[in-house]
Amino acid sequence: MASALLTKIRRLTEETFSRDSFKWFDRSYTVDWTFASLAWILAWIIKGLPPFEREFSIDDPLIGHKNRPNQISGDLTWFLSLLVPLGTIGVIGLLRVSALEIHHGFLGLWAARGYNALITEALKNRVGRLRPDFLSRCKWDKAQHVCTGKLAKILDGRRSFPSGHSSTAFSGMTFLTLYLAGLTGAWCLSQAAPPRSFFGSRMARLWITMAPMAFATWVAVSRVEDYRHHKEDVIVGSLIGIGTATVSYLIYWPNPFALRGDDLYRGASQPRLVYRDETHDRTERDYDYELAGIGHGAEPV
Repeated sequence: MASALLTKIRRLTEETFSRDSFKWFDRSYTVDWTFASLAWILAWIIKGLPPFEREFSIDDPLIGHKNRPNQISGDLTWFLSLLVPLGTIGVIGLLRVSALEIHHGFLGLWAARGYNALITEALKNRVGRLRPDFLSRCKWDKAQHVCTGKLAKILDGRRSFPSGHSSTAFSGMTFLTLYLAGLTGAWCLSQAAPPRSFFGSRMARLWITMAPMAFATWVAVSRVEDYRHHKEDVIVGSLIGIGTATVSYLIYWPNPFALRGDDLYRGASQPRLVYRDETHDRTERDYDYELAGIGHGAEPV
């Protein structure tokens, strides 16, 4: 059953991209996938550990706000910040018939989200900062000097720094923004763009690339409005998401601020070949040069 499924997948892939479309793949990419996946696993393990129990005062106004429902749930943020970039990269990669583009986009996004989750959960666990609505979750009993609220809500109330919603939204949406910027050349402001087209418009390209960041910003602001995070939590969480997305993107793609002019007129930058055998490449170039020389009347060596 599994063998038949793999055969169908391979046949479909070859029909879509051709057999030569995967010559770039190197086993080192498998190691990249492994480490990125390991970051996800470690983040999941750390999230299940009890956070540091910071001391508090029941008279502290910073943690005395009412517990309110989320404007944007954590699950919705998690899925949108993963599925929207994946879907966009997958559709565009299929339209451009580029297995390399799909692979690098998926791997870069997976790494960005994984490392972001690991850093965020590790800091949440060790810092143990109290949320603005902690006392509402705690339900402090003066007689017993203990919190009487639900244990799960109390523990979650100790995981304010940094904001997981903000880091998650910005890691996924920053990666998508960088991908769209490379695709459209929107950030190469000093270079000429193709004329007489909607996508040639600088403002149109800018709006397209910055739309994902608008969603991430909305998520971050809502965390302060809902009294789930302090402003410092949101700022640091957002920076973590932006940082992990930027590093992961630049590993596999060229700098969207420094595209060549011909890239802009072709419509997009190309993914970077991270692992290359320079000796093999040089041999192929020399061989091609010799064939070209023979074709023009040169004597073979």
